[in-house]
Amino acid sequence: MKSGNNMPVQAPLVPDPILPYSCKNSRTVYAVCEVEEAVLRRHLSPTPFNFVNNRCMVYVNDFTESPELPYMDAGIIFTVEYKGVFGGYYMYEWEDDDAAIETGRYWGYPKKFGTMTLEKNGDLIRGTASRRGAKLIDIELDCGKPLNDVPQLHTVYPHLNLLTIPNPDGPGIFSQRVTARDNSSTCTLLSNTFAEVKVKLNSSPTDPIGEFSNLKVLGGGYSVTDFLASEENGWARVIDTII
Repeated sequence: MKSGNNMPVQAPLVPDPILPYSCKNSRTVYAVCEVEEAVLRRHLSPTPFNFVNNRCMVYVNDFTESPELPYMDAGIIFTVEYKGVFGGYYMYEWEDDDAAIETGRYWGYPKKFGTMTLEKNGDLIRGTASRRGAKLIDIELDCGKPLNDVPQLHTVYPHLNLLTIPNPDGPGIFSQRVTARDNSSTCTLLSNTFAEVKVKLNSSPTDPIGEFSNLKVLGGGYSVTDFLASEENGWARVIDTII
C-alpha cells in the first residue's frame, strides 16, 4: 500500500500519480450551436454560475492513444461566469472508463459512464455518445462541405467546475467548491478542419441533454491535438468554497 489518499485505499481506482498524463493525436469532432436561452438558464439554476450567452459546443473525443489514461469522451460545454471569472462549464459529460471518470470527479467534472464512437468514412466524420441504450449525441461532420470559419465559444479555459460532496449521513451537501482548471498551455493543436455539421441530441431518464435539441447549428469541426496535463498545470485550483 502506498498511501491512503486514494479511493478505495486498498486498491485505488485513480492512477497514482494522477499527473502527468498525455495523449498524442487526441481527436475531436464538434458542433458549435445556439440553444434556447430559457432552457439553458433552467439548467444553470442549480449552480452558482451566471449566464453569459446561449452558445455551446457539443463534442465527441477519442483519447484512446493516451498511455496513462485511455478513454473516449463526449459532452456539452457552455461559457459561464463566476465572480468575474469566465470559463468553460462542462454541463454534461460522459466517458467509457471508470478510472478516467473518477479522476475527473476529483476536480469537479460531472462525468458519468457512457459509450462513444468516432469514425471517419470518406468525407464524413461521425461521433456518437450513448448511455443505457439511449443515443444521447449524434454528430455528423461533412468535410466535403468545408467552412472558412466557425463561431467559437466566448471562452473554454479555464474549465469552471462545481466540486460537490454529499453528506454521508443524510440529505444535503457536505462540501461544495468552485474549481478552475487550465492545461491549455501544454496542449498543441495539430489541425482543425471546419465544415458543415448535423447534430441530434436525445435524453435518457437520467441524462436530460435532449432538452437542448431545439438548437441552431452554427458549424462544426474536426480537431487533432497533442494533449498534456502536467504536474504544474494539470491540477484544479479552488477559487471559492461555497460550503
